[in-house]
Amino acid sequence: MSAPTQCSLILDHLERGNTLTPLDAFTLFNCLALHSRIAELRSRGFDIACEMVKTPSGKFVGQYSLPLRVAYD
Repeated sequence: MSAPTQCSLILDHLERGNTLTPLDAFTLFNCLALHSRIAELRSRGFDIACEMVKTPSGKFVGQYSLPLRVAYD
């Protein structure tokens, strides 16, 4: 069995309803190029949103998320 890829870990994290910033990605998944992993996931058809958020230091970073899916009966 192979280890999970960064893309699969990131996708799982987002599918659980969590958001992800570059610092989160580094801390959680040792991922230094979150924008590249997001681009890979988008190229596979995932609709990943990005919102610019301000950090406590005043810097703006991208915060990624998946739109909520509404299930209909």
